[in-house]
Amino acid sequence: MPKTIAIASVGTSAITSLMQQAIAAVPGVVCQVVCSRDEARGREFARSAGVPEHASDYRAVLERPDIDAVYIASPNRFHLEQALQALEHKKHVILEKPAAVRRGDAERLVQTAEEQGVFFFEAVSTLFMPNYLALRALLPRLGRVSQADICYGQYSSKYDAYLRGENPNIFNPEMEAGALNDMGVYCVHVAVDLFGPPETVDYQGEYGPNGIDLAGRLLLGYRDFTCQVRTAKNKDLDSGCLIQGEGGWLRSAGPLNEFPAAQACLEGEKQELQRQQGLENRLIFELSRFRDAILEADRDFFQRMARQSVFTASVLEAAHAGAKK
Repeated sequence: MPKTIAIASVGTSAITSLMQQAIAAVPGVVCQVVCSRDEARGREFARSAGVPEHASDYRAVLERPDIDAVYIASPNRFHLEQALQALEHKKHVILEKPAAVRRGDAERLVQTAEEQGVFFFEAVSTLFMPNYLALRALLPRLGRVSQADICYGQYSSKYDAYLRGENPNIFNPEMEAGALNDMGVYCVHVAVDLFGPPETVDYQGEYGPNGIDLAGRLLLGYRDFTCQVRTAKNKDLDSGCLIQGEGGWLRSAGPLNEFPAAQACLEGEKQELQRQQGLENRLIFELSRFRDAILEADRDFFQRMARQSVFTASVLEAAHAGAKK
């Protein structure tokens, strides 16, 4: 097992730039090559990120013995195919959210990874933020949960183009995009991580002319309470979460993918949960954990993350199926 993981990075989006910065900051990982279907764009992206190579032939990159893992940040529609190809070439895969929007697709990714003896991880930064982990650790002290509200909504930089009649990927139904799959998936991951898979799923979406969900309200039914998820790409929402129980409450404020502030009130005593002052790049935490899992062959972590992705994909699938009815 190598002490340094050589990564091939797929895509040239803003999240890929942020990941390149994280790779540069995390010991034990290095990006060897940037893959893009647009050769000129890939060349410029690699140059600006300080990556030594660029390529437009994805399959040729997968054949390389010097590549240990692939980071995939292409449009959602291509996630499954590109991830399966990498796994079948015995490359570990770090796949941007959503890894899948159907349970069967998530299960295929997990099964293929197991058959090939490699790992597949869905990149959901929230689950690795220190403030979130501190809040999560306090959940048992709440006792019986009675209410949960999780919200993440932000006016998209691509929304004005959509209003002009253009068809950016993030507002294109054929790209498996939209508010729930893009912003809301963070909320779903938090709900699944904290409370497990829900018993019922009901999505009430706000749809644009081409059928894409611009915003929506997702109700996740659990035995004793309902978790409400609100998400949007056509407006800014008061993002964060609030969980109430017999023993008090837990809450956060700000973008859910960063979890910048968190508080708790337990048995009448309030406390601030500040574990990430001076944060420069939110992806450092997830990348560090994925690195450790690969280098240490941590199958327990892989299996836990695999279940998380399967359950989340199940919720997305049920939400969209119910909304179409």
